[in-house]
Amino acid sequence: MKVNVTGRHVTLTSELETYALEKFSKLDRYFSGIQRADVILRLEGHGTTKTCVVEATVVLGQGARLHGRGEAPDDMLVAVDMAEARLEKQVRRFHAKLKARRDRADIPPVEPVVATEREATYEQIVRQMLEEEGQ
Repeated sequence: MKVNVTGRHVTLTSELETYALEKFSKLDRYFSGIQRADVILRLEGHGTTKTCVVEATVVLGQGARLHGRGEAPDDMLVAVDMAEARLEKQVRRFHAKLKARRDRADIPPVEPVVATEREATYEQIVRQMLEEEGQ
């Protein structure tokens, strides 16, 4: 899996890039069909109220895309953790959905039960019981 890390309005240090690469490359252990992950680290806000935002998109082999977003007031690492946790949950759910669909396809069709004998009605059972008592 290829992980692209991009910084917008933030200096992307090697420590921050390595941390994001390690976190998002772990998603591959939950589902092997991930082609790439695009991670964008940015600062939002103005003045003294800056918010660290991490937006990540995971592209799967089936053409599906999963999105995760994490926000933290002053810590980019916490925002990376939040985005990764949300994507991990989505990847696990997607994998479980595919597995359930595959398991449903493996179930053989149920054959209808054909009655070999005709069941006796209530009147027939009572008549039979009376005949047995009379003998």
